[in-house]
Amino acid sequence: MKWLGRTRADAGQGGSAASIGDTATPAGERSLVWLRLAVLLAALVPLAFFAGAARLSYLDAVKATSARLDELARAAEDHAARILERNELVMQQMLQLLKDDDDEALRKREAQLHEVATAILLRLPHIGSITVKNAQGDVLMSTFFPPASRTLAGPDWKLLADRANDEVMLTVSKQRSLASGAPGGVVELTLNRSYFDEFYRRLTEGDSRLTAALLNGAGVLVASWPPVPLSDTLLAHGPLVKRIKAGEARGALLESGVLASAGQRYAAFRKVGDEPLYVAVTQDMASALADWKHQMLVLGAILFPITLALVGASWLALRRTRREIEARRRLRDEAQQREHAEEALRQAQKLDALGQLAGGLAHDFNNLLMVVSANAELLGRAVPQAAARPELGSILRAVDGGGKLTRRLLGFSRKRAHHPEVIRPQAALDGMLDLLRTTAGKAVEITLQVDAETPPIEVDVAELEMALINLVANARDAMGHKGRIRVQARPGRPGEGAEGSLLGYAVISVSDTGHGMSTDILNRAFEPFFTTKPPGVGTGLGLAQVYEFCAQAGGDVEVASKLRVGTTVSMLIPATAKSTQPSRSEAAAVSKLSAHVLLVEDSPELSSSIAASLERSGCVVTPVSSAVEAERLALAPDNGFDVVLSDIVMPGGDGVALAARLRKRRPELPVVLITGYAREVRHAVGPDLEILAKPCAAEDIVGALSRAISAQRPASPMH
Repeated sequence: MKWLGRTRADAGQGGSAASIGDTATPAGERSLVWLRLAVLLAALVPLAFFAGAARLSYLDAVKATSARLDELARAAEDHAARILERNELVMQQMLQLLKDDDDEALRKREAQLHEVATAILLRLPHIGSITVKNAQGDVLMSTFFPPASRTLAGPDWKLLADRANDEVMLTVSKQRSLASGAPGGVVELTLNRSYFDEFYRRLTEGDSRLTAALLNGAGVLVASWPPVPLSDTLLAHGPLVKRIKAGEARGALLESGVLASAGQRYAAFRKVGDEPLYVAVTQDMASALADWKHQMLVLGAILFPITLALVGASWLALRRTRREIEARRRLRDEAQQREHAEEALRQAQKLDALGQLAGGLAHDFNNLLMVVSANAELLGRAVPQAAARPELGSILRAVDGGGKLTRRLLGFSRKRAHHPEVIRPQAALDGMLDLLRTTAGKAVEITLQVDAETPPIEVDVAELEMALINLVANARDAMGHKGRIRVQARPGRPGEGAEGSLLGYAVISVSDTGHGMSTDILNRAFEPFFTTKPPGVGTGLGLAQVYEFCAQAGGDVEVASKLRVGTTVSMLIPATAKSTQPSRSEAAAVSKLSAHVLLVEDSPELSSSIAASLERSGCVVTPVSSAVEAERLALAPDNGFDVVLSDIVMPGGDGVALAARLRKRRPELPVVLITGYAREVRHAVGPDLEILAKPCAAEDIVGALSRAISAQRPASPMH
């Protein structure tokens, strides 16, 4: 209530607070705004200048590094291309030398071939060896070994390859075909790694910050400066290899380019001709940006003191201005708080008056319904033909509907007593289905599924009904007034619900096919006044009422929601071992009662109707219209009363006080209260006091009186 009043006060400020605010706000607030802006600018302008200068200088440094690396990469590419051209010439020369000779002829000429190949190695230092193989892979000649009469094949060639791996890095081969078209074998060249390492050393001019490298088609680094062990090549240049190979995998063959960053280095690379070879030149970022970092440190050392001085001066001016208007601001806040409190009080008074009005109307309306109900039942007993008429049934059903309306009205006004009773969800939910369908609307399909094993629970039926109405209304709005709603009741599963219920739980859930709730909304769903509905549509109290109902019943609430799928709200209510209240047909079994009843009711019509109903059941009734007269008769000696039936709200005293005094002075005389307007009656008089809610049937009254007489035990005195 206070929150509501505060909100409305904020929306409609006026009076003295507005006047004070007008004198304090225009000049003072504008000054604060400008001074805050000055403080912000004093910090941001130098920072923006520093950031801009740093960005431009950084781009220049990166551009210069990229240009240098690209130039070196082009030189490495030209060198590698020339080597490939020389390799092609050497292989053509060897093929011409081999002619169309078969293996036997070549073995005889092995010394000649070895001499020519050795001469080529002396002329071209980048070539590590020249090997001739036949079609079966047997080595016919190799510069690794002097001419011999045996053939190197199988395991012998493996020894040759192991030796070659210590000296060379790359193998280039060309197939040899005989005049008949049959394969004649291959000519293989192996290239010296040291030759390329030396070239890359000269290319980088010994700069330790630079690395020049050659990578083969498999992405393996096979030569570099500074030298890198072959076992570490993939680890050392993995990011560069992955970036190059990824471009090829996408179908874009990378001829050349500059990678902005390959791991922690800048890199430029180029593809060598049509061969699956790449040359790359890299430089670590730290060394490339060393000059740039030094420049930024110098610039920062100049700007920092200037920025600090500007911010300090602006901040001092802001504090001085703030102190000047602080007194007026405090005065304005105090006036606003006073107006908020006054507005909240007015709202509380309005709501309390509305509650009193609703409670009074409900009381009078319940009395009228009670008169109609009692006389209709009397008519049905007196005229058997009328009892079978549908018109009489319509009257009784209308009385029952009017009673439900007044209970809702009293629930709104907070004047209705919390009246828990033991119910079976199977019957209770079925009786509420029509009301839930009305709440959902014709465009919404609503179904009810109740498990036969659902245990009985002890709740206030009206509050359960209100909780279901709130859940169905929320589900309807979440679905845009069309969709499917399922109301379900089932026994709780093991471990479900809060600890402490030895008998388990009954789970009553409402599921919809709406848009669901996000995690943020779900975390705030049960906050009072929180709603996602437009203004004027929702109050934000529906789920709060559901939570309060479950907590009052000793249970809990669980919400499961998924966006674009729907929401399920489950009420977990502890099961009870108590027996359910007798139905009307069961209560009708107690249709006769021989007892002297003191009836206390201020309404003459209602008093006569109740008295007539009790007399037809065999009772002797002494009616009185006030609590004072009832107490006088009840305390008189030898009055002969067996039970007292009293209304609660009466002029000149109330039934609660009458019951308390009688239980203190005549504890053997049972008292039954009947009302449609009560709050915390059980707390005021005692938990074992029999209380009937108007309107009620004659059978209910006779049953309550019979139970009260049968109890015949004194109540504890009030304190």
